[in-house]
Amino acid sequence: MVPPFDKTQHSGVGAALEFPVTALNVENILVIGHSRCGGIKGLMSIEDDAAPAKNLFIDNWVQIGTPAKEMIKQDFKHLSFNDQYSYCEKEAVNVSLGNLLSYPFVKERVMKNKLAIRGAHYDFVKGTFDLWELDLKTTPAFSFS
Repeated sequence: MVPPFDKTQHSGVGAALEFPVTALNVENILVIGHSRCGGIKGLMSIEDDAAPAKNLFIDNWVQIGTPAKEMIKQDFKHLSFNDQYSYCEKEAVNVSLGNLLSYPFVKERVMKNKLAIRGAHYDFVKGTFDLWELDLKTTPAFSFS
């Protein structure tokens, strides 16, 4: 999962993104989720009123996907836990795509069409690979005269 831009946290992720984007001028970033993801299952298992994290790094990392969990729990509350967690695997990819845009150097290149960010989900049980693009709808600037 890609955390949101923050100069004080997750600096390793920031560096891992900054170098290929700014120095190597990569043209694509692909965020891939996968079936039976233990991180997403763990995230979905965390109760909303749970005690503070037990793990030093894992709990903080999986909680990057909390917006995905909240959306899935709200929109798919009628589904079983397993179905919810399957949907959350894909939605967490979308959260990561949104978080990528919080990095100024990523957003700048995406807006200039020099960088594409895509999401994917590999279901190794069904043998499928779904690929999608981030849909950025922008409105042309206008002014009132």
